[in-house]
Amino acid sequence: MPSDDARLVEQVLEHIAEIGGGTCSITDASIAAEADPSAQEILAGLLMLHEDLQYSQRRQLALLDELRDAVRARDESLSIASHELRTPITTLTLQLDGLSRLVREPRSIEQTEKLARRLDVTRRQVDRLAALVATLVDVSRISAGKVELTKQLADLVEVLRSVTERFGEEALRSGSTLRFAKPGPIWGNFDASRIDQVLSNLLANAIRYGRGMPIVVGAVSAGPTARFWVEDHGMGIAPEHQARIFQRYERAAPSTDNGGLGLGLWIARQLVETMGGSISVRSRVDAGSRR
Repeated sequence: MPSDDARLVEQVLEHIAEIGGGTCSITDASIAAEADPSAQEILAGLLMLHEDLQYSQRRQLALLDELRDAVRARDESLSIASHELRTPITTLTLQLDGLSRLVREPRSIEQTEKLARRLDVTRRQVDRLAALVATLVDVSRISAGKVELTKQLADLVEVLRSVTERFGEEALRSGSTLRFAKPGPIWGNFDASRIDQVLSNLLANAIRYGRGMPIVVGAVSAGPTARFWVEDHGMGIAPEHQARIFQRYERAAPSTDNGGLGLGLWIARQLVETMGGSISVRSRVDAGSRR
């Protein structure tokens, strides 16, 4: 008959073969059933080895999935960006070709007005290109965890008012009126440029989905914190879509213009959370949204 040591060696080899194949029949009960303390230690060590290997394999699979997601997100970002950049570039090319012809010709008042209109279109396309590039830079910085804040004492109301006034003409072009509900000053230490960026993204979203209805920007002080919002009376967002509108590349509904990268609200959320705040939406379909 084989000795106890020989049986233990045979048993260990069998378990090692099992573990190499990704399975293990060792259990706490089988370890406890062993009379020899040395055998218990060896089996317990083999069980721990199997569990460690299983954890490592799961972790490797998770990392692989994360890498695939990152590559997929990068490819999607490049695809969307190339599509969105192509439109203003094409428009700019056509406008510049037309402007080149106009400046070489004697101009009547009508031609001068036409030139002014083309210059206005060109300017808007340049602004759109600049905004798209800035968005891509922001995504890169946020993804790398390199968002920097420069806090200083400022009046939140003045920052919000300035942004609202800047979007007034764009809102009118979409058929919406844009109003700032004027509270008293709200002083605090914050990054005014990031507040500007957050409100700009919220307003761009409200104008895009506002269906030409009135839009209001509001703010209120709440002790040591402050809150501001953008309210429109447009198409609204269905309850099942509200949680995902702050995710990357998401849109709750088709927009009425030529769209964007689907990153504005995601960037707004990242910036607000970096500043220690939170962002949410309240909305009803066909009744508008407050962000």
